[in-house]
Amino acid sequence: MTRRRAIVLAVTLGAAAVLSGCPGLDAGRTPESTLSAFAGALREGRTGDAYGLMSEDYRRRVSPEEFRRFFEDNPVEVQQAARALSRQRGRTEQEATVEYGEGERVRLLRERGEWRVATDVVDFYDQSSPRAALRSFVRAMERRRYDVVLALIPEADREGMTPERMRESWEGEGREEVERLLANLRAALDNPIEEVGDRATMGYGDRFRVQFLREDGEWRIEDPD
Repeated sequence: MTRRRAIVLAVTLGAAAVLSGCPGLDAGRTPESTLSAFAGALREGRTGDAYGLMSEDYRRRVSPEEFRRFFEDNPVEVQQAARALSRQRGRTEQEATVEYGEGERVRLLRERGEWRVATDVVDFYDQSSPRAALRSFVRAMERRRYDVVLALIPEADREGMTPERMRESWEGEGREEVERLLANLRAALDNPIEEVGDRATMGYGDRFRVQFLREDGEWRIEDPD
């Protein structure tokens, strides 16, 4: 993406991230007032005010000169963005994301002036995505929850398997190999995952692959090595 295109997208779509107000503008008190002030600054060509309403992160990446140049080079697009941003639809939601544990994230929503947890943090063995299934598999194996591990395996691979047999196999002579597998998977929890339809693949280590399969709306671990 070119620098010019990045600035176009940031101005058109990034206004939801504005954080601070400008002198003379009733902005910053609510998301709606900030967005309204931003749209007005765009419409009236007040580049300094519009730039001041962008987040600190945006201002670190884009200089005032670059921002002003965008206005001068794209007057039609600026007016289109101003009109679109002036037509606010639906209820505004404020949200925050907090990272915790081993790379997990919890989403919070602001409701009636107070922050509430919006993520189902008590779903310890989530299977809603390939990455969630991988984290659940590692967690279940570490905690020796073989009943959960069984649920994370595709139905076609469960024949003859029981939690008791898993415990027998993986807590005896095979435990060292299991620990090595878990260490490798734990180190790869944030690796890229390629998803195509109901199948997904993640590479890890020098030559290993995790294969995922979606069954009945839930992702399962087809082959962890």
